[in-house]
Amino acid sequence: MKAEIFSPSASLGRYIDSYMLVDIDWRKASDVSKVWRLIPYGKASMLFLWGDQHEYSLDGTTSVMQRTRQAFMVGQLTQPIWLKFTGHTRLIKIQFKSSGMHKFLPVNMEEFKNVPSLDLEAVWGMAVHELLEQLHESVSDAERIQKLNLFLEKRLLKQSDAIDYVDYTISQMLACKGSLSIKGLEHALGISTRQLERLFRTKIGISPKEMSKIIRLNSAFSSLETEPDISLTSLSYQAGYYDQAHFSREFKGIAGVSPNKLLSESSKELFVTHGQCFVKQKPAAVLEYST
Repeated sequence: MKAEIFSPSASLGRYIDSYMLVDIDWRKASDVSKVWRLIPYGKASMLFLWGDQHEYSLDGTTSVMQRTRQAFMVGQLTQPIWLKFTGHTRLIKIQFKSSGMHKFLPVNMEEFKNVPSLDLEAVWGMAVHELLEQLHESVSDAERIQKLNLFLEKRLLKQSDAIDYVDYTISQMLACKGSLSIKGLEHALGISTRQLERLFRTKIGISPKEMSKIIRLNSAFSSLETEPDISLTSLSYQAGYYDQAHFSREFKGIAGVSPNKLLSESSKELFVTHGQCFVKQKPAAVLEYST
């Protein structure tokens, strides 16, 4: 059982954060939660599976869950997705930078907002099926990474050297943990609110306001990990909110659960956000599979 992180090739590193290779036989992983709640964290991803598919739902584990494709894209999220794993998971997850996927797909990314399983064969045709076969037949992870790099390098669109307002805005949001004056930045860049919002929706799939909110709340999750005994009042102020009520409303809107409930109740779910696993008390077995 393993979950390992690999870096993309140099030519892809501007657009992709990492590759994660997962190989978990859930029939033997009795000490690891098989139900994950994926919390939005401002990045889209692609997954290629040559093992068993997992199930997903946008409405919690009590609703009917659907099976993923063998190769699929997860668009930008503004609400949680529930994942349920069974059998033997073997996959590669491509974690794009916030606007990275748009460098490979010349489409309006807003069309894929909160879409948890877009079939990549419908986008790139039989080449996806051929890649899945190559990943399955590869004798090592290094060979799989090499084949994936080649596949993506062929599909990387020609890039402009002009300033990318979206990438720059996101870098500023991250630097101040989401507590950024969008109006002030627009003035400094010489771009209108409408222009910046249109660029965000096209290249990322969500608005600047939604992205800022997601970054702020993921900063709060990070604080919960490092300071599990922090009060909600202190957490609210650290995340840039003026009052706890406002923070709690936005937290529940993104995570699907209030911070009070998350901290006070044990859960059979594993909360996954900003590429990391979060639970109130993490057993060592869970940490081993952190993304």
